[in-house]
Amino acid sequence: MEPINQVECWGIFELALPPVASVPGGEFAGKVIFSKGSRVREVDAFIDNSGGYRARFMPDEQGEWLYQINSDSVDYKNGYGSGRLYCTVPIEGNHGPVGVINDKDFCYADGTPYYPFGTTCLNGFKREHMESTLASMATAPFNKVRISLDSSLDDFTVLEEVLVRLMELGVQAELLLDCGSGEAQVAAFVQHVVIRLAAYRNIWWSLHLHGEQASLEFNKLEFLRILEEHDPYHHLITIHSSTPEKDYGHRSLTHVSLQGMDPSQVAYYARLHRKPILMEVCGCEGDAPTLWGSLPGQEMVNRVWESICRGGYAGHGEMFIQPNGHSWHYDGGSLQGSAVPRIAFLRRILEEAPLGLRYMPVFYDAATIGCEGEYYLQYFGIHRFPSRELHLPEGRYNVEIIDVWNMTVTAVTGICEQHVTVKLPTLPFHALRIRRWYPQEAKSIKKYDLSLLGSGSTSFTTDARSSEIRDAEQNDNYTTDLSKKDHSQR
Repeated sequence: MEPINQVECWGIFELALPPVASVPGGEFAGKVIFSKGSRVREVDAFIDNSGGYRARFMPDEQGEWLYQINSDSVDYKNGYGSGRLYCTVPIEGNHGPVGVINDKDFCYADGTPYYPFGTTCLNGFKREHMESTLASMATAPFNKVRISLDSSLDDFTVLEEVLVRLMELGVQAELLLDCGSGEAQVAAFVQHVVIRLAAYRNIWWSLHLHGEQASLEFNKLEFLRILEEHDPYHHLITIHSSTPEKDYGHRSLTHVSLQGMDPSQVAYYARLHRKPILMEVCGCEGDAPTLWGSLPGQEMVNRVWESICRGGYAGHGEMFIQPNGHSWHYDGGSLQGSAVPRIAFLRRILEEAPLGLRYMPVFYDAATIGCEGEYYLQYFGIHRFPSRELHLPEGRYNVEIIDVWNMTVTAVTGICEQHVTVKLPTLPFHALRIRRWYPQEAKSIKKYDLSLLGSGSTSFTTDARSSEIRDAEQNDNYTTDLSKKDHSQR
């Protein structure tokens, strides 16, 4: 009996294709067909650095898979192109690729929630910067990094090593694909990238389009077609766009990637697109001679908090210019800013929260996410409120004051009833965390139940948001007992 290749679930099975003399020019024209029962995945082959052909496959279901090389070559028709592999249990820390679970949230393929805390390091993983950049990522709170790729890349060896090492760190790699103005050679490069790298479970795609507005829509559709046809795993896709009002309606686009300096946009675009919102570029902590590259650390942290408490996420940026002209944003290396530990603090707070947090516009004067009657995280930003009057659903609550910059959590004395006034320190960059009190610690659910998803659906079949929040989204003048304030004061 032939030996069975083994690969963990969501790992990479790589198949080296033997030379095909009977194909004109020695080129491989065909696909490798992987099947398990009624499930079928078609995988394209690519030319590797040595000039040979390879195919990569990411099995997503445990058990035996069969494969057949589908080609016009007589060599494969004579039976040399078939085999089988066995997909084993994933190792610890392997949760599969990240996907969209509803109009706000992300999760891994096994249902584990994923909260994107990303950074941008466009060229920091080239050979000369790779080791120092990876060392920084290993101690940073970031679980996603944006990397720039363009058609000048001809040796994928370093990039593939980086993807594996980021995978081991639990970091998603968003590849910013420079699509130029839609030139044929650029399209061929993007197609090669997708075929070659799609089997890495930690890949996201981001299209960076150029050119006149009239050609942008055509180019967007063409590159989305390439991704749809050659990525059998349907990794997350977005556009690096300057026209967010109209660019994200295509069904293949899984989330919105914003550029801008104002995190208050997050709630608006979330309502507009009904897709998760990532403010990927909201500025950089640094000393660069630009408006967006010279933020103080407090403002960088403020924008991340504001984005999250308005129902989205925000990416970190850092641009301290070194004597050689390098910076983290462009060249990687070491992180120097004061924002990084504060972002780590926020990540811990969010990961301790229950699932299903939603933006709550009824709290009109402070950005708030929560689960009604269970949990609220309210951020005050630059405002220095002396106190907050809370009108919560019936029950008892633990209330804590969070000092965002000094990274402290101070409990308000005693268990609070639904109507309470909380005294605040009259300082900027503070938040409130309010959690329903239970006599015994409640067990929180830390995985999404993927059985609640319909076939091919990317959202829950039941809406976890309260009717009050849905009504408030549809009518800005709607008020509830959660806030007695008049919305006309906005």
